[in-house]
Amino acid sequence: MTEPSGAEQLRDRTEDHTISTARNDAVYALAMSQRPEASRDELCSLIAQLAVRVREVAHVAELRGERLNSPAARALEEALRAALGQR
Repeated sequence: MTEPSGAEQLRDRTEDHTISTARNDAVYALAMSQRPEASRDELCSLIAQLAVRVREVAHVAELRGERLNSPAARALEEALRAALGQR
């Protein structure tokens, strides 16, 4: 087995960072959604950020040759679309 090149290692680290950021943003958004004092504008902003993160993670999955066709991924996409449509 050959060792990954510097470019491959950088790509892997960048992809891992993208996924980690999306997970952290999801945790933060969930916590904020439980706070009664969070404004509608704040929550809409968080939803928009999550939509960006989902798109980035989907791009990482495509680069890795994976597919996000699971029921959970589809449910998340539908929930984000519904929430953004309520703006």
